[in-house]
Amino acid sequence: MVYRQIMSADALSDVIAMPQIFKNKRVEVIIREAPETVPAPKIDMANIGRMMDGSITQSLIGIVPDRGKSLDDYRAERLLKYECVD
Repeated sequence: MVYRQIMSADALSDVIAMPQIFKNKRVEVIIREAPETVPAPKIDMANIGRMMDGSITQSLIGIVPDRGKSLDDYRAERLLKYECVD
């Protein structure tokens, strides 16, 4: 079952946070029953391997150039740059 109504966005502002773009405008409200919670699939090492092979993750490897720095070098660089937020 679905409930649908067109109403003023201002009337909904006390119920739900509305973007400013909707202020003084009419909006369509659709209410329907949410599906039952579905448990997350179990992830094991075989699944992770399948996710990595031929995926977007695989295509990202090598995008950032290797500058020969260690993680500690990058960490020190970031701390110098961002340790003071003034």
